[in-house]
Amino acid sequence: MPELPPSVVGGGRRFVPKVGWQELFELRARAFPERTALVADDVAWTFGDLRRWSGRLTTVLRAAGAVPGSTVACAMARSARAVLAPLAVAKAGAVYLPLDPGLPPARRALILAEARPAVLLTDVPELAASADVVLSPEHWRSELARRPEHAVAGINPADPAYVVYTSGSTGRPKGVVVGHRSLVNLYCELAARFFPAGGAPQRVAHGLPLAFDAAWNPLLWLVGGHEVHLVPEAVRTDPERYVAFIRAHRLTVVEAVPAQLAGLVDAGLLAEDVRPRTLLMGGEAVGPSLWARLRATPGLTAVNLYGPTECTVFTTACRVGEQDTPAIGHPIANTSVQVVDACLRPVPVGEPGELLVGGTSLALGYLGDAALTADRFGTAPHRWYRTGDRCRCEPDGTLRWLGRLDDQVKIRGHRVEPGEAEHALLALPGVRQAMVRAEGAGDRRHLVAYVVLGSGSGSGSGDDLRDRLRETLPEYLVPAAVVEAAALPVGRTGKVDRAAARIEPRRLTPAETLVAAAFQGQLGISEVTADSDFFALGGHSLSAAALAARLRARGVPCTLRDVLRRRTVARLAELVPGRPEGGA
Repeated sequence: MPELPPSVVGGGRRFVPKVGWQELFELRARAFPERTALVADDVAWTFGDLRRWSGRLTTVLRAAGAVPGSTVACAMARSARAVLAPLAVAKAGAVYLPLDPGLPPARRALILAEARPAVLLTDVPELAASADVVLSPEHWRSELARRPEHAVAGINPADPAYVVYTSGSTGRPKGVVVGHRSLVNLYCELAARFFPAGGAPQRVAHGLPLAFDAAWNPLLWLVGGHEVHLVPEAVRTDPERYVAFIRAHRLTVVEAVPAQLAGLVDAGLLAEDVRPRTLLMGGEAVGPSLWARLRATPGLTAVNLYGPTECTVFTTACRVGEQDTPAIGHPIANTSVQVVDACLRPVPVGEPGELLVGGTSLALGYLGDAALTADRFGTAPHRWYRTGDRCRCEPDGTLRWLGRLDDQVKIRGHRVEPGEAEHALLALPGVRQAMVRAEGAGDRRHLVAYVVLGSGSGSGSGDDLRDRLRETLPEYLVPAAVVEAAALPVGRTGKVDRAAARIEPRRLTPAETLVAAAFQGQLGISEVTADSDFFALGGHSLSAAALAARLRARGVPCTLRDVLRRRTVARLAELVPGRPEGGA
């Protein structure tokens, strides 16, 4: 076999069993039926428990119409039922579609209309009226206890295993379909790379959003025989409580997006007395500061995982200890990557270009969109996925991420396309023009919207527009600030120039200037507008308390509760004593 060109890197070959992922779980459950597999709401579930209860749920799903190859949408609260759901769907031979129950109704309806699931399963009372199968939080055990266990359906490894929705540039979310073979390959990678020799069970934190594709990682740790602890919603979003949870449960493996991980580190995650042995991070770029802190921690295995949703959670990995500065590392087994120019020709080592991914990691394509699948998944001479990421390959094969080639960005771990937020803004009455772009760097990356309003439109303030966007968009797609502009910059073609250096917002009042300075000092950022949202800019509960202290030091009677409720520069400026009105 000829050597690969310098800008093409292979991850080597590894045997992948020709089974569905749920068959791996069945083997584990039969081998260790009494071993603890899951702890949720302080209740321990053995592998035998999960096998029995998921089998009963499969019987219910099959009776409701979940036949092999059909799709089952699961809108589940954060409980053990959310772990039983994908197991039961897989046993039915169906395709698992996780659905965030907190999505705005309009977006949820859009996804359901496109995916057309055979069954909608939920345990959320607000969704019960539209669901086919409802697991009552109070009575679901007694309801399922009467059901027989359903046998595991036969699976072809080429069959789809799950669908997960990501942001779409046309204003519509797109469903990425991933097959069993890709998921089993991911399991084999986790096992080879992270599972300890000798099979000693690890205690794994599951603090990821359930509808996030990375949520498969802790589930596959469970399949590998490890003990997964489902972190409650109120805990996983509070750094101090999350760190206390990790210590109380003596968790050894934690995965988080870098922005969340930085908050956990600030809250004492790396303290010497009790800390995890393994930290996994992915979903967005890692900043140099966090990288250095992890690298300087003795005895810690920290790994940066990179991969678009279209490449089954992660497709390259880099141990922090092996690189001085952030890198995405090398491809996983049965996967290859190459860095190419605009004509899709490999570039020399050291030169930047677009990263293409090929091999077993690749998704099957986009649900119901053959044209988009053909555009993003090339087939000449082999099947590749065009990531749209700008990367560089170093002489030793290490890959470094340099940014996006298009407008697509990662915001708090979610891959989003600003065009989707633009579509939502333009649908609001009174909004004549809108442009949304990503600003800031690293874990301070955020969306900012610039709008031109019609005269006498009565559209309200930036806060009002953001509140209306929350009716149709998930929180990570709502811009951190909505800035009213007299006009948007245009290029020679007459199109809006997204790369324009600056769009002037309205001038700040003196009171807003005081608050903006506190934002800048606390968050380490330079650009702040009246409508800038502290939390959307990267703030969290700890830094919110520090912001309140900064404002009090400047004579503003501000409490943590005020920051949590008011959030923006303009609303916090209302607390400034004797504030003058008008522009600065």
